[in-house]
Amino acid sequence: LQGTMKNLIVLALCLVSAVYSNPYTDIGHYRGYVGCFVDDKNRMLKHRIKALHLNTLEKCRRHCRGYKYLGLQYGDWCLCGNSYYSHAYPQASELQCNRPCGGEPNRMCGGFARNAIYKV
Repeated sequence: LQGTMKNLIVLALCLVSAVYSNPYTDIGHYRGYVGCFVDDKNRMLKHRIKALHLNTLEKCRRHCRGYKYLGLQYGDWCLCGNSYYSHAYPQASELQCNRPCGGEPNRMCGGFARNAIYKV
């Protein structure tokens, strides 16, 4: 029983660590990824809001050139801004950013009132 309990504690610590840290955010598919965040009609990222046909991360990065951050929302929307966090727009569960990008279906482009935030 003692060995089983020890294994469960180690497993729990590994799971918590995996949920709160993503070592891949600066390389490959997730380069520059910050996280999934709540949005509303007042907009967390307030600049150059536009639906991009067959949206991709790189298409939105080009659209947001000159800004620090971009948001991918509900598949085709691209939003730009220089700050992404405030108490009004807290981080959300990654499961809520569940809408594939129109032009990049293997990448999640936010969700309904949820922004997948990346560094431009």
